[in-house]
Amino acid sequence: MLPTGHIAAGYLITREFLVLTHPALSTLQQQHLIWWGMFFGFAPDLDTFTVFAKVKRFTGITDINHRKFFSHAPILWLIFGFGIFFVGWLGHSLFWEYAGIIAWLASWSHFALDSIQSGVMWLWPWRKKQVALKDAGLTSNLPAKPFIPYWLSFLKFYMTEGTLSFSIEIILIVVALVIYLR
Repeated sequence: MLPTGHIAAGYLITREFLVLTHPALSTLQQQHLIWWGMFFGFAPDLDTFTVFAKVKRFTGITDINHRKFFSHAPILWLIFGFGIFFVGWLGHSLFWEYAGIIAWLASWSHFALDSIQSGVMWLWPWRKKQVALKDAGLTSNLPAKPFIPYWLSFLKFYMTEGTLSFSIEIILIVVALVIYLR
């Protein structure tokens, strides 16, 4: 899934969590948590910058699967989120308790979406197998081209070969925009 879908999912899950729990936090604190939710919805994909640095380009990357990096392991994000929660709990800070839960929920929304077609190592470190509902490990294998033609080819591939993920991504973006704009 592209960053836009992960960010929209992070927004939606954070917003709904705050609506359901009615925390005793200020509007500004809740807005900060929503921004953090959007960030953590995308954060597991920050490992792609390691890939870009290794191959020294932003196109035609087919030989390195960033979803096999330990930074794409759900258990680490669970530990990270509950670490933040625990620090907040020790310091009697409701904001940081919520920040920890949101770091966990939003990052796991990322993994849930990646589990549709790309695959996620849900059992890492015990197993490195990527689990997906459909087409685990779907990769584009597009040749390196200049930047804009490459990414246009990638979008075409994503819309035709990753149809299920692409459709869900569009729905998430539209729902997030409708909720945000109303």
